Amino acid sequence: MAMNILFTLHHLFWQLYSKLMPIPCRLCGSMSQHQAICSLCIQDLPLLGPACPQCALPISDAYVCGQCLRQPPEQDVSFSLFRYHQPVDRLIADFKYHDKLYLSELFAQLMVDKLNNRPLPDLLIPIPLHANRIRQRGYNQSFELAKALSKKLDIPSSNDYLIRTIDTKSRASIPFKARKKNIQHAFKLVKTKVPAHIALIDDVLTTGHTANAAAKLLRKAGATRIEVWTIARTIRHH
Repeated sequence: MAMNILFTLHHLFWQLYSKLMPIPCRLCGSMSQHQAICSLCIQDLPLLGPACPQCALPISDAYVCGQCLRQPPEQDVSFSLFRYHQPVDRLIADFKYHDKLYLSELFAQLMVDKLNNRPLPDLLIPIPLHANRIRQRGYNQSFELAKALSKKLDIPSSNDYLIRTIDTKSRASIPFKARKKNIQHAFKLVKTKVPAHIALIDDVLTTGHTANAAAKLLRKAGATRIEVWTIARTIRHH
């Protein structure tokens, strides 16, 4: 509890400081701006571009890809802002592991800019972390992102619908084919009824197994349209 309060105070202090004083760009060190990354570095970030609307894998045209036609994921829509390449991977690592919670504001604003002119969900639900991870890290980066998106889009967010009951291994530490088994039964539904249109919020969409497991539970609880929103999409190379 004390650690969560400390992170919140640090985040609020940084927000106030960044509005009053120039801060260094997280990537190039420029001191001429009041946001986490300067405008020139933002322009160089690897946007995802045209992608399958259901799984967010890049394709030449924004049509449903062959994999989703053969074996559709549980979610109806996937939205990712960037490819999980440098320097986005570095920024997400800072956000996720190194207490740089102020990056949630930047990521949320960039996502909102791309989410314009589309029907918005009734509720944002962050992918939960296990209690052991929360104690180790002090916060859930997906919840921080969901809160920032909620404020900017005027959509409620809640981490009271799902809990993580199994402390699964790090997704990057296990083989690709083992990840689906690793995440099965990792979540539990807390509330028995959810709004019809929801968006699951996470930092990176990799195999999609995590989102799929969470979406299945929410579908059973009454969700009729499920979206998955992430900062970045991992691109598999065969």
